[in-house]
Amino acid sequence: MARRGVIWTVVIALAASVTACGVLRDAPPTVTPIYITATPVPVIVPIVATETPSPSPVLAATSAALLPTRGPERTATPTLPQVITPTPSFTPTTTDTPVTPGPVYYPPVGGVAVAGSGGIVVGVPGGGATGCATVPGGTIGAIYQSDPSIAAAIGCPLSGAPISVASAYQPFQNGLMIWIAAPGQSLIYALYGNGTYQRFNDTFVEGVDPSSGGAVAPPGLLEPVRGFGKVWRENPSARDTLGWALTGESGGTAEFLSFERGEMVRVPQAGQTYILITGAPGTWSARAG
Repeated sequence: MARRGVIWTVVIALAASVTACGVLRDAPPTVTPIYITATPVPVIVPIVATETPSPSPVLAATSAALLPTRGPERTATPTLPQVITPTPSFTPTTTDTPVTPGPVYYPPVGGVAVAGSGGIVVGVPGGGATGCATVPGGTIGAIYQSDPSIAAAIGCPLSGAPISVASAYQPFQNGLMIWIAAPGQSLIYALYGNGTYQRFNDTFVEGVDPSSGGAVAPPGLLEPVRGFGKVWRENPSARDTLGWALTGESGGTAEFLSFERGEMVRVPQAGQTYILITGAPGTWSARAG
């Protein structure tokens, strides 16, 4: 009996021990299950716009009694233009009309005055002293002393006697050209039919410059060549004023004399002595001889 008591005591102690251990432990957590469900995709239903036709408007007839009545026709009254009283205009007084100078052709010394070709004939006044230190001789000197107006225009000679120079002469439709081998320089004069002239340096170089420009002249007329042709081609004003040449060049020996305000050139092949007065523009006249 004593042994059984001991055994039960041990059994009871073990049971108490087991019970006490179970009391001290934490109770396990309760797991709550989470259920994941798929979210449904919303169904998109397309909206199709439809046009609801509106009812067509119906025009209602308007009673003629309600329409406006057309009034009488109105006639526009024309407005007369204002009468303008003319103001007396200024009447200019008569003035002298300037005359374009033309080439002056003098008759021979002691001869009878004859009409020059397209120019003005000046009678031969009495000669007289010019008041210059020297008086030229020869034909140039005789012409110079025959008319005091020549001396007044051209001044005194720069030397006592004319010099002989090589020359060439060519007539044109409206003027002429003269070439002279002046001391130290060759010169070309373009004498226009309106009584003015231009002087050019002769820059033609044989073998370098073309003799002709190849212009085709009208029938019966010629293109100037060499020195005359170069001046004629390179100076449109001279070309347009002179026109085409009437004949070819005529060479010869001329007499040349310089004055204070110009030159005098006697060209035997032309039968004229040309009086060239320096100015802007220069003017010229001619005298037979």
